[in-house]
Amino acid sequence: MRAEKTARGEADGVTAVTTEGRGIVGPVKLYKRRWLMLALFILYSTSINGQWIEYSIISNIATRYYNVSNFAIDCTAMSYMFYYVIFIFPATYLLERIGIRRTLILGSCMSCLGAWIKTFAVAPDRFYVVLIGQSIVAITQVLMLPIPGRIAAKWFGSAELSTATSVGVFGTQLGVSVSFLFPPMLVKNHESIEDIGSDLSFLSLSIAIAATANLLLVGLLFQEEPELPPSETRALQKLIGCAEQSDEGFLPPMKRLFGNSSFLILCNSYGLSIGVLNAVATLLNQMFLVHFRNGEEDAGRIGLLIVVTGMVGSIVFGMILDKTHKFKETAVSVYALTFLGQIVFAAAMFLELKWMVYLAAVFLGFFMSGYLALGYEMAVEYTYPEAETLSAGVLNIANNVYGIVLVVLLSYGMDESGDVPVHVGLCLALMVGLVLTVMTKDEQRRQDARKTTGSSSVKFSDLPLVLETVKTVAT
Repeated sequence: MRAEKTARGEADGVTAVTTEGRGIVGPVKLYKRRWLMLALFILYSTSINGQWIEYSIISNIATRYYNVSNFAIDCTAMSYMFYYVIFIFPATYLLERIGIRRTLILGSCMSCLGAWIKTFAVAPDRFYVVLIGQSIVAITQVLMLPIPGRIAAKWFGSAELSTATSVGVFGTQLGVSVSFLFPPMLVKNHESIEDIGSDLSFLSLSIAIAATANLLLVGLLFQEEPELPPSETRALQKLIGCAEQSDEGFLPPMKRLFGNSSFLILCNSYGLSIGVLNAVATLLNQMFLVHFRNGEEDAGRIGLLIVVTGMVGSIVFGMILDKTHKFKETAVSVYALTFLGQIVFAAAMFLELKWMVYLAAVFLGFFMSGYLALGYEMAVEYTYPEAETLSAGVLNIANNVYGIVLVVLLSYGMDESGDVPVHVGLCLALMVGLVLTVMTKDEQRRQDARKTTGSSSVKFSDLPLVLETVKTVAT
């Protein structure tokens, strides 16, 4: 029987993938509500990451109120990195089993619980309650980080994948920006401990109410997946799943990931870059106050600039990738400019020129924070057709491990020798990461698969050949 020609419905935006004698196998359609799903995820990630550096950005105030060390306050931020490394594989397994919707609802419940627990931590002798609440929220963010790529794959077309992932990561950065902005504005360094407690109480209650609103919206509005796949590559993934009926479990794909040399190099280069970003965010208050007295609000605004310009960078680089598909060239350029930005940022601190610190923060944030989404996209390209959650999960293990190591070492260096070893360590880490990025091969497995399938018909009789083509690309 002659194969039917691929039908494209221009009016309704549907692409039908037909088979020989079997009718429609995988119609493809973009739904307008994909943007609502992305917006809900941004709200979700904002409610979680908005609590990341809630205490470390006001570390000088928090140490006074709770009578603890700077390192103890740093641990509230490091908990996000620590629990990620411990729980990412169980969380990824859970996400694969229960899907995005149930994962987001579970995460929203835990974030809400942790935020409300911290409302009971406003007393100088209840720092342990802070750690309990912060730990629950930190575990919650493990359920968040692998999701942007999965939402992009399930809801967005091939020409929008990088942009959608970038916008999803935007939500993560938006939460961090909230964490930089509001604590220094709402919690002042009063002489009276009681007044500081009143400010902390208002801050924690506001966060808890926002987390509750997020839980309601996600529970009511978020959908797992559209009725029809949004792209040919997503349709092919579903065809592969139907053809193989894969029950291979968790270990085989993990072995393939850890046997992928390009992906492993990316994990280290990406881990160093985002580890530096995590260290800068955690230690920014301490680094800034060495040179600028009473600069808590300035430190918060500088952190905000780093993150907000990074949001713009994420979207810009995502659009560049969607148009050019020049992954390695973009990555090397962004990494080199990140390294340069870190050098300028350190110089501005040492020169004690506040305007220059602000300017350097804009430059550094655009490239360093902008690299977040770029790394996710490169990971998916290197590991296709493996699940996006697995590659994103392993990638984030790397940046959290590097983040913990850098924060612990540099925090110790700060206490012993001031901020000089901190800035030197940050620059050295980025230099090593740049070398690794240059060494990474330029692989585009997902793009190659898209070119292989194109817009042509997919027939059941040809499916073994298609599967073999994709597997060849992946090995």
